[in-house]
Amino acid sequence: MTLLQERFAEVGPINAMEAQLARAAVAARGRLDQRDETAIRYALSLCRCWHVRAPDGRDVAVAALLRPFREKLVQVLWPLLDPQRPVLAEPHELLPAARAAGAIARNAVRELSEKLGHRLPADRLDLEVRERHLVLVCGGGGGTGYVHLAAYALLEAAGLQPALIAGSSMGAILGLFRARERRFDLARIPEILQDLTYRKIFRIIPQPSTYGLPGPLRLHLRSAIGHWFRHPDGSPLRMSDLPIPLLVTVTGIRRGKLPRPLEEYEAMLGVADPDPGRWGLRALHRNVQRLTAAISELARIPRLTARLVFGASEETRQCDAIDAAGFSASVPGVIHYDIVRDDPRMRDLLDGLLQRHDLLRLCDGGVVDNVPVRTAWQHVQRSGLPGSGSRNAVIFALDGFAPRLMTPLWLPLQSIAAPAVARNRPYAHIYKAFRRTLSPLALLPNQRALGTIIRSAKEELLSDLPALQRLLAPIGPLPS
Repeated sequence: MTLLQERFAEVGPINAMEAQLARAAVAARGRLDQRDETAIRYALSLCRCWHVRAPDGRDVAVAALLRPFREKLVQVLWPLLDPQRPVLAEPHELLPAARAAGAIARNAVRELSEKLGHRLPADRLDLEVRERHLVLVCGGGGGTGYVHLAAYALLEAAGLQPALIAGSSMGAILGLFRARERRFDLARIPEILQDLTYRKIFRIIPQPSTYGLPGPLRLHLRSAIGHWFRHPDGSPLRMSDLPIPLLVTVTGIRRGKLPRPLEEYEAMLGVADPDPGRWGLRALHRNVQRLTAAISELARIPRLTARLVFGASEETRQCDAIDAAGFSASVPGVIHYDIVRDDPRMRDLLDGLLQRHDLLRLCDGGVVDNVPVRTAWQHVQRSGLPGSGSRNAVIFALDGFAPRLMTPLWLPLQSIAAPAVARNRPYAHIYKAFRRTLSPLALLPNQRALGTIIRSAKEELLSDLPALQRLLAPIGPLPS
């Protein structure tokens, strides 16, 4: 077990209880006394702390001092806020627990002040405990990912701006569009899609495979949407330039581990028609079984794949943002993304990454991490949120590719991704699996289909929004 896994084993129950408390407070419809709710929220937020950023920029370790208080708090609150509890806790049940939680928090603050006050001022600790930050995780799945746009619009309307976005595959591309501006304007999306065609995005022409895993469809993301990700002087936006920090997961294929020759992936779908607009849907439907077999190999062979997270290190933050999203969306045996332009800087960056990680090629981030919740949580724990250094994050995860019996064609592929998603789910405060989505093949939906699915997704999200707002509301001062 890694150190971060050990950490989550301790603080995971705190995350789960925070989410349950938010749901209970919403269900109480004002019957839960604000002082009681504040006492419990403050105690949970405090006891979840592991490192706190001091005014001098250094992290102060508080986990060991808080451990006995954390254990007491879990003993007091878990019977009431266990996610498996059949019914939500009622306000009268939470009253004595709130008093006990407040006492635990006051004792913990006193202990931290006595032992660490010279390094960690009380006001800095209080700020870390009381300010919440939204981390948004966007899953992959081709056209199913357009449900993310509904979440962007609802969060914008509610005044909830992400402090960090993490995405895989289509979630990386849509996350990139969200990260390019502080404010989100849903009206811009149809304008962007209207200007796109399959011929602009995909081509079937010979192209060398240098960094990407081959496939018959060449993804020309830069020529299709690259103008949205340039500085005024024409230079490309790097990950470090995005107004909202973005993490993009990419799958690395280890050297000597690939189960079939590279050229076999390129011929997997047997594509002959040079017009992607004509053959795309029919060819993919005919070959879903082959595609499933190829991705299953990559996902299940031990130590075949490695997870790379662009945006998590200073080196990968210098990657062109559109290249990170392109590699993350390159489906094995179907879509090939690569650096074919003359770009020594990006080539040096990728050569270094592949050499250090002993990798042969890069492909779809969804192979190893389709809904990268744990990736986001681990990044926040290691580095703190950009700017503030805070680790007080509320993680909201969106999954449009969860297995659904009503889409039997895609169930095998969804089932491949499902185990990793299930392992990631506990790291999210709220995980949303959408019941209705577009087809994974609907990469360029018309405006009517897009509008319909966004309205449907908004309706699905409305039940989760009140709890999310409660989780993200600033926590009041600890009641005396």
